Amino acid sequence: MVPSRPHVAALHGLGVPAERLDRLSAAFRLPPWRPGAAPSGDGREDSVLVLVGSADAAEAPECWARPFAAWIETGGILSDADLANAVERSRRADLYAFVTTATANQLHLAGRILQAITARRTLAGAQRDDMELALHEAISNAVVHGNLQVEGMKGLSVAALERFSHDLAERMADPAYANRRVEVAVWLEADAVTVEVADEGSGFARPEHIDYGASGRGLDLIAAIAEEIQLLDGGRRIRMRFPL
Repeated sequence: MVPSRPHVAALHGLGVPAERLDRLSAAFRLPPWRPGAAPSGDGREDSVLVLVGSADAAEAPECWARPFAAWIETGGILSDADLANAVERSRRADLYAFVTTATANQLHLAGRILQAITARRTLAGAQRDDMELALHEAISNAVVHGNLQVEGMKGLSVAALERFSHDLAERMADPAYANRRVEVAVWLEADAVTVEVADEGSGFARPEHIDYGASGRGLDLIAAIAEEIQLLDGGRRIRMRFPL
């Protein structure tokens, strides 16, 4: 079981209207973040939540460095109530991201998450590469097969690649799919890193029987890298544990 702990202590905004940011700060009882602010006294300096208004705002490299530890995109169709629920979930993790499918795809989200992890835990080069590969596969599955509901390539051919690329572009251009959310939560334990990646797709009832085709062997790869994996919520969430 992953630990539960209060986390977020301050709020920062990028590309979010000031009026909404002030309203949300009051609603969440989170003071605005000020550069150079002293730690809260609970020993957790990495406790700033960033609300980002768009993928362009989320690309700012400084917002993925310390002291920022949670990233929630406010654009798309996220209501204040849904945003409040995401903030509560972010309080239970050491690192947390909740962004649209389009933003997760544009950002190379796995690399951003690994950047945040390695700022807080020392990883050997090969260990870091393996973890990033597993995260990339999990997030790619959440984006492509989960939220966009695009089937994998059926065979390695030019025609199969063209069909796959066409379907991806078509679904990404549809706000009903592109605005679905990808959620990543990270728990930094003394001897391991636990990561959950979730999507808003239809899931699958029998994970052991799924076949994504030539482009979708990510689960086998993840299982070969992680110490332990669990498929939850009908296949919409994967939990991975990596020993340190």
